[in-house]
Amino acid sequence: MCGVVAGLGKLDLAPAVARLHHRGPDAAAMTSVAGVHLGHTRLAIQDIDARSNQPFRDGPVTIAYNGELYNTDALRKAVIERDPTRRWVTTGDTEVLAAALHVLGPDRALPMVNGMFAVAWADERRPGVLHVARDRHGEIPLHLHLAQPVMAASELKAFAAAGRPMAAHLIADVPAGQWGAIHGRRAEWHRFHTQRCTPAGMNLDQASRRLKAALATAVRRRLISDVPICSLLSGGIDSAAITYELAQHVPGLVAYTAKLDPKSRDLRCAREVAEMLGIKLVEVPVPVPTADDLARVVQVIEQPYKAQIEIGWACLKLAQAMHADGFKVTYSGEGSDELWASYGFAYHALQKTDWHTYRRDLMASQARKNFPRVNKTFMSASVEGRLPFCDPDVVDLALSLPQHAVADGKSRPKAVLQRAYAGLLPESVVQRPKVAFQDGLGLKTAITSVLPDPARFYRAEFQRVVRSGA
Repeated sequence: MCGVVAGLGKLDLAPAVARLHHRGPDAAAMTSVAGVHLGHTRLAIQDIDARSNQPFRDGPVTIAYNGELYNTDALRKAVIERDPTRRWVTTGDTEVLAAALHVLGPDRALPMVNGMFAVAWADERRPGVLHVARDRHGEIPLHLHLAQPVMAASELKAFAAAGRPMAAHLIADVPAGQWGAIHGRRAEWHRFHTQRCTPAGMNLDQASRRLKAALATAVRRRLISDVPICSLLSGGIDSAAITYELAQHVPGLVAYTAKLDPKSRDLRCAREVAEMLGIKLVEVPVPVPTADDLARVVQVIEQPYKAQIEIGWACLKLAQAMHADGFKVTYSGEGSDELWASYGFAYHALQKTDWHTYRRDLMASQARKNFPRVNKTFMSASVEGRLPFCDPDVVDLALSLPQHAVADGKSRPKAVLQRAYAGLLPESVVQRPKVAFQDGLGLKTAITSVLPDPARFYRAEFQRVVRSGA
């Protein structure tokens, strides 16, 4: 996981790269190729040797890349088929992505990628063109500053550091599942992923068996790391399922949970899961935040959304604890609620909306909410967050399932996941009703004692961040 800065024209990227040091404290560099400027800060996770530092060049293609690829063997094979004389010089995924973009081209390479990524690149075969792409679900943020000269960055604060005017109409996100070629005031966009949600005939038992297998594979794919990994464990079924799968492969796994109310059910359930799995649980104290603390969260995640900010406060504390203990990678259950439409507001929406397309669209909306919040909160402490529920096979399976194969009445919207892990996790966790993280932690109530109108405060802080680039 890293920080990406890129642009065209007369730009000094050095201040922007420096502003993203927290995203990549292990190395930083800049280059200019064919009229394109690329800057990078590196959090070394795969092939931690300097040979994998970026910007990374493969023939005419030079990339600045942020993310992880989980199917590098398949990509290497596809490159070798086109270039049989190739010899790999690293063991990481950066070289693989650069080679795939060079040899296969983005139209063929990007649909093949199983991973989370944001990438900017220059191609000497197309001078003066900035290329950008973002993974299929938008797990990794990549923003555009549309004023001339165009600039791209992992976080908005990089634009301000480069002296760019900060106004909402000048800023956009690279769309999830698309790649673009930007030259001057023109941009050509190409979609490389369209999410399927084709209904499949399955009952709850069949679906739960398929889901268990798919999620186990998704976690196993995401074990690639040359540095220590840990897990998040909130006390709900989502993070508990991910932690269970990790525990099958990671000796001495350490899980982290947030602790605000020492009597909360979340904390009690997290302890029960850790005890049943025989893993160490680190309980991270999360104090009631002040207004200044919450303003800091807005600065980190660069969003105005109430739920994201309040969850973000606890995530900042968790990330800091992980970093202090030497971890660079953690795993989260984010994405699960969207797949099962288990939020309270979804029950009424589904009375008038198609089951399959509603969940597809809900998942897609997280490219600007949950997923960037996970990325930015944990990367603020140089920790990468991996999301197994975003695995293509898990998402395709989940969105294909009929409602009766997912939910068992209004009170069990995640019945398919609960049945998949029945007997493998504590009954108190498996049967537990859906509870929002900030509610289960006791954070939502605590914040109302600090801020009489939290939503209004968050909107005002976000506007201040956009204006000032703080």
